[in-house]
Amino acid sequence: MKLHYDFKKTLIALSAAILLGTGVAGGEDVPGLSLTIAVASGQQAASQTDQKTQKELQALVAGVKEGSLLAYYVRDKVSNPQDTISFSGKGFVFKDYKSFAAKFKALKGPSSPQPGNLPKGFTLATAIIYPPAVANDSELYLQLEQELKAAAAAGNSNKQLFSKIISWNQTNLSMQLYAKGKANFSIVTGSPPAKLPEGAVPFVRASETKKELTVNGRKVVLTTDSAKDASFNTKLVWLDNSGTIQYTLSDNRASTLATNEMLAVAKTIIK
Repeated sequence: MKLHYDFKKTLIALSAAILLGTGVAGGEDVPGLSLTIAVASGQQAASQTDQKTQKELQALVAGVKEGSLLAYYVRDKVSNPQDTISFSGKGFVFKDYKSFAAKFKALKGPSSPQPGNLPKGFTLATAIIYPPAVANDSELYLQLEQELKAAAAAGNSNKQLFSKIISWNQTNLSMQLYAKGKANFSIVTGSPPAKLPEGAVPFVRASETKKELTVNGRKVVLTTDSAKDASFNTKLVWLDNSGTIQYTLSDNRASTLATNEMLAVAKTIIK
């Protein structure tokens, strides 16, 4: 087996796009679509097949409208050995908090409070409501899997990619990004990560320092990272009263915000 570089690069780029509010929902490497390409029948033939599917997938993703979700199935035992379906979606993107908050009223999911005590010069750069992730044991997934595989079974034997556009009205992830030049900090609101199996130890970078604080009566985990390759300087994580919504407040490496400034913002969100 050998990875086809162009196909791999395209899929990773599509996956990363969700961070900008324009791309893939459901996993870092487009779940269900393996990056391995068979060479048993000739690398050139495999490459031609990959390029055709790649272009078709790119066109499908580019055509997804804001607030829509694309479900797709690749009928190929080599590139999709687990025979699963995948998803790509575009979230709602806003430049002002009023529009961002108004959209939440029409959606199901945890809303994201507007922060106060903004450090001098920082303003809202963008706010994003992301498409929902579709669990592979959910009713929606099973329904779409049945539909797409039925279409594949009845379709042209030379066709590899089958898809369907669906709308969504609930979310479990949103972000607000506040910026001042290259410096920024974000507020991410979403579901807490799944609990680790009993006995498992969470991974912690050697450059990280963690501390528990109490802010407005709520436990907050403060993490700082001194490594040059770190994605943040300071990160604050806490749960709401019900324990079902997690808030993450973090800055980027270009930021020079002090911990006290970050805590001042957090205090206006934690009620």
